[in-house]
Amino acid sequence: MKCVPLTEGPREVARRHLADAGNGWSIGTWGAIGEFQYDADEPGLVLDLATLSVTSLRGALHIGDLADAKLFALVDEAGRTREIAFCSPRPAARRTTIHELDEMVRLRADDAEARAALREGRGRPLLAPGNPAGPAIGRSSPTRIFVSALARLEVHQPIPPPGGRSPEGPHSHLLPHYLKEGRVHAPGSPLPAGLYCGLSLYPRTRL
Repeated sequence: MKCVPLTEGPREVARRHLADAGNGWSIGTWGAIGEFQYDADEPGLVLDLATLSVTSLRGALHIGDLADAKLFALVDEAGRTREIAFCSPRPAARRTTIHELDEMVRLRADDAEARAALREGRGRPLLAPGNPAGPAIGRSSPTRIFVSALARLEVHQPIPPPGGRSPEGPHSHLLPHYLKEGRVHAPGSPLPAGLYCGLSLYPRTRL
């Protein structure tokens, strides 16, 4: 995989590809990621290309300030663009500790059990042994929120049970054994050091 800098403006690239339902998007880090895709005819779809946002009953993507974003195409050996990385020198918050209930997840108003578990886990690392917040999130399957310096992604669809498969469309992955490595990029990533990938685009066609 090689990394090729792109010269087209990041907002233009984002706007053009956000208009196409076939493209995929993600925000996250090594071990924790939210993925988003929408169908052109799905119920509740609201696409706003002026504000670079799209929402549906399954999830949402809101692209923010791209003023300092640099674009890189990750191209495979066959010449196919596998990913376009929107990178910035601004890191994400990289939160692992619960400070406010709605910064990582959004609970249903009637989910008192999960709300109590998250309150009990406040101030403690989410994945620490004995923290009730992590298992409560798995059982409750609330909206998961992924925020970077460039964008915000929300996943409303349920978390699959252990051994289950992620649903089509918006979904999330949390792999604690990878997350503990604290990597900025995936192993072997050709992205330049000193930049953080705040948004990834997976185009369905070769550029």
